[in-house]
Amino acid sequence: MRIRVLLAVAVTALAACTAPPIVAPSVSPVASAPPSVVATPAASGKGLWTAETGIYGTSFHYGPSSYICGVGYNLSYSGGAPLVSVDVSALFPDAFAAHVTPSTVDRAIGWQHPASVQINSPEIHDAAWLSRLGAAMGAVCQNGPSDLDSLRGTILKVNWETIEGTYEQEFVIDKIRGEMTACGTQDGRIRIVWADPRTC
Repeated sequence: MRIRVLLAVAVTALAACTAPPIVAPSVSPVASAPPSVVATPAASGKGLWTAETGIYGTSFHYGPSSYICGVGYNLSYSGGAPLVSVDVSALFPDAFAAHVTPSTVDRAIGWQHPASVQINSPEIHDAAWLSRLGAAMGAVCQNGPSDLDSLRGTILKVNWETIEGTYEQEFVIDKIRGEMTACGTQDGRIRIVWADPRTC
């Protein structure tokens, strides 16, 4: 009887030693989400122009000695679809025509556009190029600075076309700022500087 008990204990011990180890059930790995690429949506919509404007008068210019008065502006476009074309014009108050010389009265009546400038920039029609524009319009005034007040209320109108449509925005110019210089930039644009003309 004693031998049987010892034999049973020995068999049990041997079975315990040779049994495969108990393995904990493995947890299936969670599949990681594929990397996502967030694309910046293309600009769309009408957009908005902001304008730095002013009424100017200056004797610092090329050509015959005279006092030129008019309006100047720097325009900046943002928040809309890419630009295709831009047209800027100004309508001076009716009273302005009485203050200019007879030879330049045609520049004081009706919608006026900035003088065309020959620009050698190859990017002149690029949307980014069109989004920042500056220029000036005016005529030769007869009496000098006292004529500037007749320019208050000038309407500056921007018509623009994007890849989505055509739009219009207007600004009213009332502020007299005095001296103004149209400075050429390296990319072929014009920037209006409201300061001494030698500061370009």
